[in-house]
Amino acid sequence: MKRTIRSLAVAIGAFCTTALSAEEVKSSYTLIKNVNIFDGKSEALAKGSSVLIENNLIKSVGKDVKAPEGATVIDGQGGTLMPGLIDGHAHVMINANFDEVEKNMDIVDISIRSGRVAERFLMDGFTAVRDMGGPAFGLQRSIDQGFVKGPRIYPSGGFISQTSGHGDFRDRADAGFSIKDAGDLSNFERMGIGNVANGVPEVLAATRLNLRNGASQIKVMAGGGGSSRFDPIDTTQFSLSELKAIVEATKDWGTYVGAHVFNDRSVNRLLDAGVKSFEHAFFINEETMQRIAKEGGFVVPQMWGISPDLARNPLMPSNKLPMIKELAQQYKDVGRQLVKHKVKVVFASDYVGAFADAERARRYEIWWRTQCFDSNYEVLKQMTSTAGELLALSGPRNPYQAGKQGVIEEGAYADLLLVDGNPLEDITVIGGTDKWFDAPEEYKPIETLNLIMKDGVIYKNTLK
Repeated sequence: MKRTIRSLAVAIGAFCTTALSAEEVKSSYTLIKNVNIFDGKSEALAKGSSVLIENNLIKSVGKDVKAPEGATVIDGQGGTLMPGLIDGHAHVMINANFDEVEKNMDIVDISIRSGRVAERFLMDGFTAVRDMGGPAFGLQRSIDQGFVKGPRIYPSGGFISQTSGHGDFRDRADAGFSIKDAGDLSNFERMGIGNVANGVPEVLAATRLNLRNGASQIKVMAGGGGSSRFDPIDTTQFSLSELKAIVEATKDWGTYVGAHVFNDRSVNRLLDAGVKSFEHAFFINEETMQRIAKEGGFVVPQMWGISPDLARNPLMPSNKLPMIKELAQQYKDVGRQLVKHKVKVVFASDYVGAFADAERARRYEIWWRTQCFDSNYEVLKQMTSTAGELLALSGPRNPYQAGKQGVIEEGAYADLLLVDGNPLEDITVIGGTDKWFDAPEEYKPIETLNLIMKDGVIYKNTLK
């Protein structure tokens, strides 16, 4: 029996080899020349350079790169070539306001809308998005299979929350007197946006369910929030034993845990448990920042959370605005302190809500970060090379392992933008704007993005 199986395997292998040889698959090449390169890591542009792409990967970078015969040649006309942007924290499936999703929508509504969300991410120059809560697995597959235009998606699946936590979206009038009541579910849970779990057995089941479905990382709610009604922002959520169980189950699959969190007590408990990325984390002191840096963690804040414009955001419950305004003033220097203590910071829009509102918030976030970190270069790194490091932390669960992301170097993915202007000097050329709520309602493409390429495929090219 063993001999028969071995003979069959050899025969199949011989057949496949013969078929491939006969097919004579050839590489395709694209040369982008006459560009100034921001490689995602260096503060100075490499002027007068070229990049040669073989299929979907960068083959060579330099001043004297030549195009093979038959290559497509693009004259960059002196523009800035840079890595595709990466959003480290978004919710592509929560694509309407919370109340609307919870009360009036089902999985078909949010799924259809997610196609538009994905395409607009890509057309804004984002070639990868880490989705930190929601049933984005099908969207990821549809993008990868070419049915939908969009960025690479790193899905977390339903965020894991304790009862009374930031992911418990039930109304006060909902059933909830017995935690064993099978009907005691919010719409968010029914659609797989979140999962309320308590105790080690339940959090293990929730974690393993997401991993089974294809999560590249796990997301937990470990503290209160601003946009939720019933969990104060100062609260610490999940016990250490629950968090350790989630982390160990995730490590068994070779990946990591990211946590929604704000305060020092919660962050330090998460560090004790082995969590690696801290989502938001505005309200922490310098000692906690030093510990995050020492232990190799990442902070992924949407800095509009401490913006003076936040009070105008319709998603914010009015009863929480006075406290959030006070905290924003108290922690106004958190961006500069994170840089001072060499914490790895990643860009995050926290995309959630209706299209126009969320897209304006994303573009506002790009500009607002330059005010918080005092440097376009620092913000650009957060959107490219540092974000790429975080994506790679998912190890064997990384859906895209052929090359690096967020950098322009040999062997990296050909996820590229050609920009009319220099984003190191002017952040508006990649869409950054100080207009949030006063901007027009309709979506308008960013005119200074002349070329958008993902995985070696051109999705936009306005060059003459």
